[in-house]
Amino acid sequence: MKRFLILIVATMMLLVTACNKPSEPTKTTEQSQTADPNAATQKVSEEPIEVTWFFQANTPYTGDEEIFKTIQKYTNIKIKPVTVARADYTQKMNTMLAGGSLPDLITLSRDNADRYGPQGAFLDLTPYMESGKLDHYKAMLEKYPPAMDLTRSPNGKYYGAPRVYDVPYRADEVMLGRTDIFAKHNLSTKFETFDDLYNTLVELKKLYPDSYPFFVRWGTSHLIGNQAYFRGTNTSFHLDPDQQKYLFGPESQAYKDTLVYLNKLYSEGLLNPNFATITDDEWNELLATNKGLVTFDYPQVGDEIVQLMGSKIPEGFEFTAMLQPAYNNKRVGTTVLSGYFQNYKVISNQTKYKDELVNLLNWMYSPEGIDALQFGIEGESYEKNPDGTVKFLKDFQTPATPNGTIKNTGLNTQELFSVVNQAAINTFELNGAAMKKSVSFLEENQAFGKAIFDAKFSDTNAKKEYTDLKTAIDTYVEEASVNVIIGKQSIDTWDSKVITQVKKLGSDRALELINKAYDETFKK
Repeated sequence: MKRFLILIVATMMLLVTACNKPSEPTKTTEQSQTADPNAATQKVSEEPIEVTWFFQANTPYTGDEEIFKTIQKYTNIKIKPVTVARADYTQKMNTMLAGGSLPDLITLSRDNADRYGPQGAFLDLTPYMESGKLDHYKAMLEKYPPAMDLTRSPNGKYYGAPRVYDVPYRADEVMLGRTDIFAKHNLSTKFETFDDLYNTLVELKKLYPDSYPFFVRWGTSHLIGNQAYFRGTNTSFHLDPDQQKYLFGPESQAYKDTLVYLNKLYSEGLLNPNFATITDDEWNELLATNKGLVTFDYPQVGDEIVQLMGSKIPEGFEFTAMLQPAYNNKRVGTTVLSGYFQNYKVISNQTKYKDELVNLLNWMYSPEGIDALQFGIEGESYEKNPDGTVKFLKDFQTPATPNGTIKNTGLNTQELFSVVNQAAINTFELNGAAMKKSVSFLEENQAFGKAIFDAKFSDTNAKKEYTDLKTAIDTYVEEASVNVIIGKQSIDTWDSKVITQVKKLGSDRALELINKAYDETFKK
């Protein structure tokens, strides 16, 4: 879920040769879709074929799951999944590269599509778009104009099919707490200031002495990042939506205030001291045993934790959204997803089934394909109610039906679907009791923000320079930030030591590069 893919290792360069050029669509193979995208006779591939699909999945797939049966039913394409857990992704990719071949279809990051597509590793989709063979795909990108600009690679061509949230907004990370405990002790879930939050954490510590009331997962950047975000800043270079330009967060007073605040929580035993290393399993255990009470995370986790922890969940357990504090009398809206997202599907240039897989990608953006990858086979797996909601005809496990016997279906899986629509949001997220309550609470308190689209480089040399500068700066700043949080360094020396060193590392040059890229991306 937040969930960023690990970079494809640089040895992919071995796959690319001077003669490995993007393929043009053949003139003998016609797209087999009918004019009606919902027609029952639609076949994406005229003949039955089998292709491999590489993607990240902590629970292995066999190819017999509901989503793959659905794809084969509608498209005549049998999928042989090649899955690997996040922690093993790099090693698995190395193994594939050493074998000298790539799977037919791959789910990966935008950066990797932009890097290796122009080198010939992935199929150029541009001529297929120009010839009308990717009409559904193109229409979805055009519906969200930033998607068209951001999907285009530095050489002006298209290699990847991004994930799209075809909804006004989808809740991303929010402030969450054990709201059952808050209700039990008459504690407010609406924080006007960060001091209000601090005072509440102090009270929770008194009530639950064995707890560290504030706890996060996913490392130091996640701890600092959310605290900084709700103060209107960031741990690195970030787009200021009001100024429409990039700033360097750690230079701001808001960032320094963030570190001082976290140091206070740490020194008083209000912050889990293992914030840099805590695993998902450890985080789950703390939450289920009343030892972790307040965090920033995605809102549907309140439903997922019940499924994961089962009998360990205490009676009356509730984990839902709270109102994030304001900073200097300004409350920053919680992050949302809408339109474009940097998660791509690419087609290997080595595949025998280029045209068929182009048709498959296009089908994934069609009305039928969108529903299929979310719900399965209409009439067999689900049916639509008159009000547009979905009723499942099989016993799938979902947030709304946590006791369902059919697990790991692949439906509504981020690495697999191309588009999520409102029906999917309503079915998989808003039907979960915790998610439904969280979204309702945030809407009532006008706590949602707006989707923000970052810059993209068209100049590969500028991108490399910026990335190298940013990596060195971010590494240094994170280490210095941790030292402040745990009390090894005073915030009083932040400007004279840390920011001075950041300037030497090239922060001004990095800002120049990223702001130029932003202007070029959106043609300001």
